Amino acid sequence: MTVPFDSIKNEFYELRDFILNDLDLLVWLPRGGNYAAALLIATACEAIGQLRYETGGGSKFFKNYLVPNDWRPVASSIFDALRNGLAHSFATKAILQIPEAPLELGISWKDKSHFTYDPNEGCVYINVADLSRALKHALEVYGKELQADPKLCDLFRKRRQRKRIVDVLDPAEREAWKRLLAT
Repeated sequence: MTVPFDSIKNEFYELRDFILNDLDLLVWLPRGGNYAAALLIATACEAIGQLRYETGGGSKFFKNYLVPNDWRPVASSIFDALRNGLAHSFATKAILQIPEAPLELGISWKDKSHFTYDPNEGCVYINVADLSRALKHALEVYGKELQADPKLCDLFRKRRQRKRIVDVLDPAEREAWKRLLAT
């Protein structure tokens, strides 16, 4: 089954606007907020990637929409270092199993150029302002893809509905909910 863009456009625009409004609050600060902004972008990639692709989710969306072409072959490990590092320890992870020393992933507010490698520091830098612009562009492109492809709209609708449900499986927790809501 396919659905027209009109049936999901309000939900898509709401999701897009929630992400971009929050991101603008962070990016337009005079300085700082680089980890918060980068985590928001990584989380947005994960959320949208699960709506866009059958498999691969956030890493695939990050790779296909936000990463410059020459960096795409290594986008998966960059996404992992960024998303999982920031989400679980509020620090990026080092990228291992490449020649020589571990490679650090640096999040630059404005000083370092986007997707540049500094061999003296052993660091690949991602510029938050540039990454923010890439996400905005990605959402524009994805919106146009949704408008052109009813199958993508159907996938968006099905995945979005499913992702918004928490199924309480624990019987004790279900009973606790019933007690709390009865009072």
